[in-house]
Amino acid sequence: MMALALWMAAAGCVAVDGDRILARDLAPAGEVFARMAPETEIAYAPVPGVRRPFGTAELARLAERYGATGVGPGDVRPVCVERSTVTLTADVLRVALEAAVADAEAKIEILDWSRFPVPPGEVEFRRGGLGAGPGRAVPVVWRGAVKYGAGRRFSIWARVRIEVTAARVTARENLPAGQPVRAAQLAVDKVEQFPFAARPLDTIAQVAGRAPRRTIPAGAAIFPGMLETPAEIHAGEAVTVHVTSGEARIAFEGRAGATGRRGENIPVRNPATGKSFRARVEEKGRVTVALNPDGAPPGEKTNAP
Repeated sequence: MMALALWMAAAGCVAVDGDRILARDLAPAGEVFARMAPETEIAYAPVPGVRRPFGTAELARLAERYGATGVGPGDVRPVCVERSTVTLTADVLRVALEAAVADAEAKIEILDWSRFPVPPGEVEFRRGGLGAGPGRAVPVVWRGAVKYGAGRRFSIWARVRIEVTAARVTARENLPAGQPVRAAQLAVDKVEQFPFAARPLDTIAQVAGRAPRRTIPAGAAIFPGMLETPAEIHAGEAVTVHVTSGEARIAFEGRAGATGRRGENIPVRNPATGKSFRARVEEKGRVTVALNPDGAPPGEKTNAP
């Protein structure tokens, strides 16, 4: 074994590209393998970075297994096999990173990367290799892989700084919770940020008219989850109830029993009869009820306004 190790160190190894060691790969070990069909699969190839030694006794057994006769250890020479490898370059990484970011305007700076040899294959970076990205443009380690062989992956990494220019809506002043936001209370500016960070809203039209769930301080960027559609009707308010039943139309004043937004159904009380019923919020101060021909709200048999 020591002699084989010394021989390997002096002679180097045969490099293979696939997942199998073929007869042609072992041709340096002796004519017996050179005479075999070149594509005969002899053994599994080692994983990248590992050398697979073949001593003369093992080679003789393999030759016999694959059809040769009368082969002894003296008829073959020791050989070792390893995976073909290449060295990653910044240019190769950049192509893969640009494909992963998928933003032609993104600025990608490659600061460092895994320098060890890798098998030839397709370099790939996935969004999941970043974990939770930062909200601002700072260096991050992005873990990727080289896809090679039959569905195999060889881990790599790159330390990068990635920036995209993004518009964001900010508050010019404190925006009170529950109060519809006016366009004059908002501003739009541009920032450099990490491409996969949560992005704030980027147009005033997306914010104006909506209401903060909690007070938004002046200068803060506004994200979708901070806002909700303001209620058109609040509990206790007087509302105009428009009732339809076939061709008949009536309207009367009622009292909202709950807060509601457009499209929601809320309880409303008819002060004249004391009855409560469900009505659809249409706009501020206005609800509607569509009765069945028997005079009951849809899905009900009684409890008409």
